[in-house]
Amino acid sequence: MQKSVRARPAASQGRRKSPKGGALALRLAFIRQLHVYVSLFVAPSLIFFAATGALQTFRIPDQKAAPVAVQKLARLHKDDVFALKPPRPERPRGAPRTETPKPPPSAAVEATKWFFTSVSIAMVVTTLLGIWMALAHGRQKILLWATLAAGTAAPVLLVLAAGSGQQ
Repeated sequence: MQKSVRARPAASQGRRKSPKGGALALRLAFIRQLHVYVSLFVAPSLIFFAATGALQTFRIPDQKAAPVAVQKLARLHKDDVFALKPPRPERPRGAPRTETPKPPPSAAVEATKWFFTSVSIAMVVTTLLGIWMALAHGRQKILLWATLAAGTAAPVLLVLAAGSGQQ
């Protein structure tokens, strides 16, 4: 006796489609699109905070030789004000200096600083890659670019509206 061999149905014919399957696919597509637009909107701020955070890890903006722009950006990161720090009050004449030199940081502290700086750099790189992927592979280029532009302009306009010269 010979066994009958049944032809296997094609992949698309063999699957049963549940009524919820189509809705799930549409929901996932919507979530994916929402992710793209929200990511493009927040990407400029994410890059800003990652970059200025990396500078602050090593206290670069607190150094007197730091460029004014770096000092202002660090203050915006920490205090939400785009301005230089107000000068420290002067010590009264004859008052003893109470500052003691800080000991050098331990190896663990230095390793932690470098770890978080590398995380900041990775955030900037992956965010830039995400922007590139969204703009290169998205269908609605004008809307994608507009979302990125709005995400860049919104914080700038908010800082200007808040009165950037206030301390």
